[in-house]
Amino acid sequence: MKQLINNFFLTGISIVKIFLQSKWFNTIKLKSTKKSCIIIGNGPSFNSSIIENKKTIQEHELICVNNFAITDFYDDLKPKYYLLQAPILFQSNENSSPLYINMRDVLFNHIEVKTKWELNLMVPFRAKKSKEFLNLLKQNKFIKAHFFNDIAIEGFDSFIYTCYRLKLGMPRPHNVLIPTIMNAISIGFKEINIIGADHSWLGEISVNNSNEALVNQKHFYDESVSKPEKMQDYISRPRKLHEIIHKFYLTFQGYWIIEKYSKRNQTTIYNASQISMIDAFERRLLK
Repeated sequence: MKQLINNFFLTGISIVKIFLQSKWFNTIKLKSTKKSCIIIGNGPSFNSSIIENKKTIQEHELICVNNFAITDFYDDLKPKYYLLQAPILFQSNENSSPLYINMRDVLFNHIEVKTKWELNLMVPFRAKKSKEFLNLLKQNKFIKAHFFNDIAIEGFDSFIYTCYRLKLGMPRPHNVLIPTIMNAISIGFKEINIIGADHSWLGEISVNNSNEALVNQKHFYDESVSKPEKMQDYISRPRKLHEIIHKFYLTFQGYWIIEKYSKRNQTTIYNASQISMIDAFERRLLK
């Protein structure tokens, strides 16, 4: 009974969010003729995957995420799809710290200068309000922007699956991998392979003597120099430990929701990461 009441509540809240926040038109309409793809996460284990499976990776349609373009692998692999999700990438300068502004500017510059092939850049609708992002599109004729709804949809299974199919929203997108997988399903891939999705943050959490919760979020391009940092929320307030753990909880829960949804779409998701804490998707090596 408690679960039934909760689903009614979540469904009602989701309906309100859809009408207030979701865009009903101009969502991603990409359709692939290929059956399978590889999603490249930015976790440290990608270094092992690319060494051992570079030829296999090159044979697939590739989807990369967030800061991948700052690495030499971007030029080398020339992914066909790229998804940007981090909120800091589309915030105005007035609402961002100098650190985040510099991170965004460096990334956008790399994408603009390096991209010499046709690239499908998938971004949430809020990107349309970013002057820096719109300028990126103007500066590079090879980049085609595609927009998606990243509204969190929750409630009864039949309701959320219909919303997912109509691209009105998705499971809570607390990690870039969630919208990436959802869009890969929408594009039509029937086999989705994921590499570089370590998600090993639980072992990287600490609390310093000032009672500040820290997380060392390592990537394949900065593993040797990354260090524990405070996680910031939308108002630049350091997250408390229970907030960090809750965010991770929602991320891992989201993968189980996606796994269940993928079966409805006759889509198989494989976690081919060399190291990974994700327990929702079947594990196998690339082949």
